[in-house]
This record gives sequence, C-alpha cells and structure tokens, in this order.
Amino acid sequence: MMDRLSSFLIRRLHHVERRAVRRLAVRNGLLTMTTAIVSGHVIGRFGPAFDPSHLIGDAERDRQWVRDHLAGFLIEAPQDGGRRSGTLPSVPAWPEHLRRRPANVKAAEQSALAYAVRVVAEAGHLPNLKHMATVLLLSGAMEQSGVALRDLVALLRQPAPVFSVQVRAEGFERALPQLIEDTDVVPFGPYTGVAADFVFVDDLWRWVDSESRRVFLQIPAAEANRPSRSALRAQLLRALAAGTPVLAVSETHQGVPDQVDLTCDVRLTGARIDHVLIADLLEAIYGSNAVKRHESSTAKIDDGALTLDDLAIAIRPGRPILASIDALAGLATLNREDKKDEKDEDKPGASRRLITQSPSERRGQTSGDGGGTDGRTSSTSTSSSKGKGKSKGKPTGAEVIQPEPVDDVSALTARPVLRVETLTGYGAATEWAFGLKVDLADYLCGELAWSQMSTKLLLSGPPGTGKTTFARALCNSLQVPLVVTSVSTWLQGEYLNSVLERMANTFAEARAQAPCILFIDEIDGIGQRASASRPYADYWNACVNKLLELLDGAMKTDGVIVVGATNRPAEIDEAIRRSGRLETHLEIPRPDIPTLAGILAHHLGADLDVVATSDTPVEDQR
Repeated sequence: MMDRLSSFLIRRLHHVERRAVRRLAVRNGLLTMTTAIVSGHVIGRFGPAFDPSHLIGDAERDRQWVRDHLAGFLIEAPQDGGRRSGTLPSVPAWPEHLRRRPANVKAAEQSALAYAVRVVAEAGHLPNLKHMATVLLLSGAMEQSGVALRDLVALLRQPAPVFSVQVRAEGFERALPQLIEDTDVVPFGPYTGVAADFVFVDDLWRWVDSESRRVFLQIPAAEANRPSRSALRAQLLRALAAGTPVLAVSETHQGVPDQVDLTCDVRLTGARIDHVLIADLLEAIYGSNAVKRHESSTAKIDDGALTLDDLAIAIRPGRPILASIDALAGLATLNREDKKDEKDEDKPGASRRLITQSPSERRGQTSGDGGGTDGRTSSTSTSSSKGKGKSKGKPTGAEVIQPEPVDDVSALTARPVLRVETLTGYGAATEWAFGLKVDLADYLCGELAWSQMSTKLLLSGPPGTGKTTFARALCNSLQVPLVVTSVSTWLQGEYLNSVLERMANTFAEARAQAPCILFIDEIDGIGQRASASRPYADYWNACVNKLLELLDGAMKTDGVIVVGATNRPAEIDEAIRRSGRLETHLEIPRPDIPTLAGILAHHLGADLDVVATSDTPVEDQR
C-alpha cells in the first residue's frame, strides 16, 4: 500500500498536469475561464465552450468522445524554431456538427458544466510514467533522510536554497530536473534549469516559452559533465549572490561535488529502484486491488537491473497489468545480459550508446567548404610513433599535411606555391597570419614565450570563401605541418568515450607534430551546452567540456596553432570563444571583383601572360 507522502505527491502531480490541460484548452478555445476574488485569492472558474449535451455521463466513453472530436484543441499551437507561433491558426476550426454553448446557462446545468470541464482535463491528460517514478523516488529519499515536505516548501521560499539529492537509479540525474521544468509539482515556479557548465547567470527569472520562469542552477554529478572545481566555485558564488536556487543531483556512487555537499541546506539520499517502488507505480495506474492480486509475479522481477526508462516503456495506461509485469521482467533480464556482454568485451559501463541518429544525422547536413587543398597529396594519420600520450592503434581520422617547399627562384612556368602572401581578399586574417609568422620565428629562437603569441583563431565565413584554403596556405607560409580534422570526424565514434578519445588523441597527435597547425573544420558541430534535463544534453555537454579542456586545460598546447572553421559562428558555445581559447574571431568576406581577379591570377600562374597576349588586338602586337 502506497504511503501517505507518496500518495500525496502522486495526486499533486496529476493535479498540476490536469490544470495544465485546462489552461491549454482555454488558450485554444475549448474551455472558457472567468475569475473571481475569494478571501483575497484570485479563483478561476472554467466552463465548456461547446454544448455539453453531447456527453452521456459515462466518463470513459465521454473522454474518448472528446479525444475523437476535439483532439485539436488539446495540443499546443505549432511553433517555429524560435519558439514563436507558426503561420497556422492557433485555434482549430470547430467541427460542423458541434455548436458552442449558449451564454445563458441555468443554475441546474452547473453540475453538467463542471462534469464537462473534468472530462476535458482527463481526456487531455496522459500520465507520465517517468515523472511518476521520479516523484516516488524523491518521496522515498525524503522518508529515508527524515526531511519533511513542509521544510522543503519553507526553504523554497528563501533566497538561494541549496539542495543535494542522491538516488542510485539510472536516469534519475536527468529525470528530476526534467520533472521540475516540465510540471508545476514544485511550488513557487515554473522553473527553468541552467547547467553549471553552461554560462554565468545573474537572473532570478527568465522569459521562456511565453512565460516567466524562476531560474535554478543545476549541477550535474556525472564525471563527464562535472565542471572543474574553480568553475563550479565561480558559478556557486554568482548564483548564491543572485538568490538563485541550486540543485545537485547524482545517480552514481561518485555523489554530488564536495563544494555542494558541504554547503547544502537539504541533503536527500534515497534507495534504488526496488519492489516497493514498482508496486507503488503499478498501484498508481491499476489500483491497489490489482497489485495485491499479482504480488507474487511482481516479487519475481529483478528490480536492481531496471532503469527509469524501463519503467516508462513497460507500464502504460490501458495496458493489462500482467503485460506490464511481464515486460518489466523481460527488460530486467535483457539489461543483465547486456551488462554481462559489456563486461566480457571489457567495455566501460559509463560509455552509454546513444539510441538516436547516426553521428552525421545528429548534427544535420554539414556545409561543404569551397576552399580546397589544390588536390595535393595528404597522408591519413592512424597512429604516430611520436605521439605523446596517444593510445596505440586508435585512429583519429585526422590528416597530416606537410608544407610544400617554397622556392622563389623557380621556373616562371611553374604554378606558385599556395601561401598567405599569394592570397587575396582575406583581410584581417592575412594580417593575423603575418604577425604569427614573425612571432613563430621569435619563438623558435627562444626570444618569445608561446603564451605571449596569438595562436588560436576562429575563422568564419559563408561556404566557398576559402577557409580550408587559408589553412593550407598558412601551412606553407609558416613551413610547419598541418593536422586536419573536423567535428564530424570526431563524432564517428560509436560511444561517447570513443568520441572523447578521438578528440584527445587528435590534440595529442598535434602536440607530437609541434610546431604545427591543428585545423578543426565544421567546429560549429560541437554545439552548445544546455540544461542537463534536455534530451541527450549529457552527451553534447561532455563533448563541449572536453574541447574546452583540450584548448586551455591542464594539457598544454605549446607549439600547436589551433584554427577552427565554421559557417555558423553563432551556434558555437560562448565558452569556446572566450579568452585563452578561440578568442580571435575573424570573418572572411565574400570576394569582390578585385579579389576574384587575384584568385584567377593565382590559379592561372604563368598561363596568365598567354591569356593576356591572346586577348591583345593584332595591330597592338605589331
């Protein structure tokens, strides 16, 4: 039998979800709402905007009738990528056989109107099993930690409360912030989470999805997403100074960061998924009597092998309870077999495969760059005998291109070597390259420290403006090797740890070639960090964090000139463009007429004289 606290939280979750359905129905025109002030409180009264005589009084059949005839009124209006209403009308057209409810309603009909409103709320409400399981795990953590609900509510009223929650259930670290953001189950909201490794925040409230939301700082505990101690300290200071709530969630044995654990106001520690949780979840869907009839079947489930996602997959409203129990047992067995296979194949348990698109599909179609390498030969690098700290036999997909020798006294008929000095139309990028050439000579002579040089560049511009060509020309001008890679090459790794390893090995390979240029194409594919409650945010946050670490972390990049190229600089995480990383941002404009003439002159070389001579009038040749 579900305990009192769990039962209350489940009922509150259903209440706030049905309230959200009613508000959506009002926005779409299915329900009407009037307000009144009762004892100083603003009370909303809902009523149907359709004729309730279509309802027959059978709740199940009436809910299905609303879904069949008025489903368009129970969904959000279409929105574009900027979260604005699209071009389609936000209110669906009324079916011809339905008429709106007349305005003069008799008092005797009030019960029928209230019934119609309840049917609409229930018809549009689909219980979220993952949210329900998260609520039950949170309730168990409160009971186990001896924390009363009234104390949590009182603490939420105060500025800058700090919460620490540790529950050993796979998926909980993402599920709890998602529950807080998606529902109003936590009072004094709605809320929007900002990841601790995303960006500094000074806002108590933000305008998100057409409503004002209270900001809370979310600190991930997973090793791949956890920020450094110094970065976490700075985020905590700014958040607490602004009065922002702080939430740290952990689902592993690593626990929450020490800085949060030592300063938190409330520390909740809960158990994993067990038979009690499964029984409570089944009771919330099927009722206590059905659970009692199948206690023996429920007890046979290997609950320790289940995840929150498994619960949501197996238990669905409208499905027979035995089917849900059988599915849970099967998923638990399958998970045990998968873990055994991973152990046999010596695969780290932390490397979770993304059940999503292929790496190329995840980032969409990548834009081609018009600048080429003049078709010159390059070598694919799979391993390097000079690689320092690089895993043996681990291909990175990078190419190492050696500079072409520059011979100023070469024959006039030879095509000139591609160098920055021969390029036209690159503007500030050319000046940056000339300054780097002088600094590199001083560095090689020991007269200038690497830290005093500008060695990290973000190069942007429309497709075809020659960003790759600039990198090849810079290689020849500086006479240093060019290591070429791209974010899409990194993402070819099948697992997250494989992707991170490819990134680290690429930088290790560049350090082995130092002094050299590391050219990272399509760097916008690394994306931006986001709240850990977003789908697959842990994957992309880990990739961005790894790149930040490689650019200016403990692993020094002395001797490595890093050039990133992109067609979409606005889609790169702000932290990548900060001081010490790709802080120098130069844009290559589209070529004008003089620039196009210079490009043609370079590619024609000595043939330009022949073209110019053939275009000269005959009388001028005499």
